[in-house]
Amino acid sequence: MKKMKKKCLLVHVIFFLIVSFSHVAIAENQQIKVMDIETNAIVKQAEQSSKMDQYAISAIKGIQKVTVQANPIPNKGYLIRIPLIKSYNVKNKWFDSLITEIILIYDPSTENQGRLILYDDENTPMFFDIDYNFTDFLKTLDIGH
Repeated sequence: MKKMKKKCLLVHVIFFLIVSFSHVAIAENQQIKVMDIETNAIVKQAEQSSKMDQYAISAIKGIQKVTVQANPIPNKGYLIRIPLIKSYNVKNKWFDSLITEIILIYDPSTENQGRLILYDDENTPMFFDIDYNFTDFLKTLDIGH
């Protein structure tokens, strides 16, 4: 009987540890991360929220065309990874897939323009030029521009 209690306790402890670590990994994955392109360093992390989902969807709706530049990443600016709380179905003439995150590319030398990276079902990135005003979004993240 004592051995059975120890085994049961051990199983519960292992289960608790697995669940705890998976929640930590999930929580880490749900962080908005801002990387400075020039330094290659994460300069900001923020909690995901429905407001951030709205900013992301607004950027998606601002898609103008597929990026045709050979190097779509500018020398200065930010890469901003936004995991979505709820998956979002993007369907246009270039892309048709359910997404769980976006990456915004902010170039301070362009006004109301930027780029967006979406990943399809096969995890292939697609770059898009977007018409998007970054001002409110950057203020919400407390990032100077």
